[in-house]
Amino acid sequence: MRKLELNQHMCWLYDEHAQPLSVQTGDGAPFRLPYKHKQLVNVDFSSAPFNIEDLTLLQNFVDVLEGYSAEEIGTSLEHAALCAAAFVRFGCPQMPQSWHFQKSNIEEWAPERHICELNSGFDDGLCLIIDRDEEFASCLLLSGDMQLSPIKTLKQYHVIKVLHNRLLPSTLEMRQTMLSNQRLA
Repeated sequence: MRKLELNQHMCWLYDEHAQPLSVQTGDGAPFRLPYKHKQLVNVDFSSAPFNIEDLTLLQNFVDVLEGYSAEEIGTSLEHAALCAAAFVRFGCPQMPQSWHFQKSNIEEWAPERHICELNSGFDDGLCLIIDRDEEFASCLLLSGDMQLSPIKTLKQYHVIKVLHNRLLPSTLEMRQTMLSNQRLA
């Protein structure tokens, strides 16, 4: 996977005949995003510059992810942030699919927590919370493809909406908290 350089000259590209959504960063070939036509809305353009909201959203996701190494999350931080920003901007609204995941013991999910894990009983997946309200969270899968059932798989960078009581603390986040506490002691 090539290194993605984020900059203020980026633009969205949409081609209904090829891989539909991609990003031109100004440093070579367009960067293709993994979303199909039916997963996208509001894509009535062939080229559109990133606006201030796009850049802010992208920078917020980069800020969340830069606390982790690419090895820890299993992917390029920039690629994950770009997929998250693209899905928030162009992804189809989703119905919750909480039944795929085991319940957690956590009553409330702290707003400052952006990394979580989901457990389907078949597989575990590390996720970035890209959107949430009082009841639901939309989670972008950072780790590789995740088995949800014998016949359903969630692909890397795809998004699933779940109840907050399905979110599990990530082992990465717990490890960082333990290291921080050790340094303070």
